[in-house]
Amino acid sequence: MHEQLETAYKTSDMTAPSPSMLYVLLDEHPDSLNAGGFANQMVESLAQAKIIDYPASFHNGAAGLSFADGHAEIKKWLDVRTKPPPKYSNNLQLNVPSANNLDMVWLAERTSVRIN
Repeated sequence: MHEQLETAYKTSDMTAPSPSMLYVLLDEHPDSLNAGGFANQMVESLAQAKIIDYPASFHNGAAGLSFADGHAEIKKWLDVRTKPPPKYSNNLQLNVPSANNLDMVWLAERTSVRIN
């Protein structure tokens, strides 16, 4: 069974979350690059938090994100598991459990949602 994802053709189509809360692009960790997009787990409970792809932490433990309304933010990651040092080897283990990782919850809250 395929999940249907929300497709937004204009800003007014973006309702969950709103354009000011919906990230479009972000810096990705260089050892996490594996495909044409960034994936993150939609967190329903803190215990289920998972890191699928890692955000970058080049900017003093932070990453740059741009949002659908046109603004940009630098987000400082709080959990050490979110920011492994880059080795430029592309050998970073992806899709790992990261229970209680508030950084992953923060990203999930700013990701588009699945249509039910």
